[in-house]
Amino acid sequence: MSLNTKILKLAAVLACVYLTVPKLGYAQSLFREAIADALTPYALNNQFPPRLDIANHQSTRVEYTFDKALHAAMAKVYLQYQPDYACFVAMDAKTGAIINLTSFLKEEEPIDNLALRAEYPAASVFKFVTAAAALDTNKLSPSSVIPFNGKSTTLYKKQVLAHTDNKWTRRPDFVEAFAKSINPVFGRVGARVLGKPVLSDYASRFGFGAAQQSDVKIPMSRIDLSFDEQWELVEAGSGYTRDIRLNPIHAAQMMTALFNQGNMVAPFFVNSVASQHGELLYSAQPQTLEPKVMDASTTEELKQLMRATVSQGSARRSYSDISRYRVYRGIDIGGKTGSLTGYSPRGRHDWFVGYASKDDHQIVFASLIVNKEKWYVRSAYVARQFIYHYFKQVEDQQMSVSQAN
Repeated sequence: MSLNTKILKLAAVLACVYLTVPKLGYAQSLFREAIADALTPYALNNQFPPRLDIANHQSTRVEYTFDKALHAAMAKVYLQYQPDYACFVAMDAKTGAIINLTSFLKEEEPIDNLALRAEYPAASVFKFVTAAAALDTNKLSPSSVIPFNGKSTTLYKKQVLAHTDNKWTRRPDFVEAFAKSINPVFGRVGARVLGKPVLSDYASRFGFGAAQQSDVKIPMSRIDLSFDEQWELVEAGSGYTRDIRLNPIHAAQMMTALFNQGNMVAPFFVNSVASQHGELLYSAQPQTLEPKVMDASTTEELKQLMRATVSQGSARRSYSDISRYRVYRGIDIGGKTGSLTGYSPRGRHDWFVGYASKDDHQIVFASLIVNKEKWYVRSAYVARQFIYHYFKQVEDQQMSVSQAN
């Protein structure tokens, strides 16, 4: 496959400017649904055409929210490392505008846009939901200690349901347990600290089992567990199950609650639509979703946990040397890793979901790599590359403005 062909297989992108409007009107909501009807079949095939027939309007001109330069940068990253399957989603944390949507296949296969699938096991990314529930209900704090025995990566009934302290017992605080993704700790949190009512409630708050409100039809993330059995709560709390499925766009959207006082915002792809004669038919209106997911103070505690993932936890290797590069200075970066074998597509699924923030620029993202056999690049490192290119672009724009003045 040629270089140009591979790049064309990635989502087509256009630059955009988005509007900030507090509420989505009824007429605009109906038009957004019409956009979704027209655009979704193209989006599933990694196509975002500049003209669409929307409802009764023929050949409308569509302006997307994507950033062309960032798309080109991500194309180069994937073409350099050649993972078997990969997708990357990034959005403005305040508005939900999707600034990057990249889907990559190493080999030609009859498979749809990887970012528009919801068959991926959430794995330890679901620990973010577990942690949010425990912190928001004040059942735990970042300094809470839950001891465990055995390996941090295993999940056995003896570790979780029959724990007894001994001389080998380890006692990480909640920050370390999250950062290092310690399964026995989060299994105990799910079953013994939270229980079915609380864990189910927060999964629902974060949008599992609910249709996405967007201008593209996004498949629903779901939990195929009843939580009636104690071990299901253990598996869910730790994310050590294939019965929690996550869509990458939804994964990034969950992170928007960290920057909107505990509310998520709806993701959107289309900035504006104009008739073929230039009449403005639709302008994107960022939408804050209700009900509130968590208290604003909880978002700060979650960021503390997520920063530790980058500085001392499971993503540390991908970010250990960023202080050598000027662009990363002053950027607040946090995330959550997740890894589990899945079957659609088949392979080891490697997640890194998180945020990067500096001054007035806040982005959230979801990076997913699926490897058949060999590891080519980590999802956390791909996210690191995106963060670099995004903030380098911000830096260059600020320099241009400064020089112009």
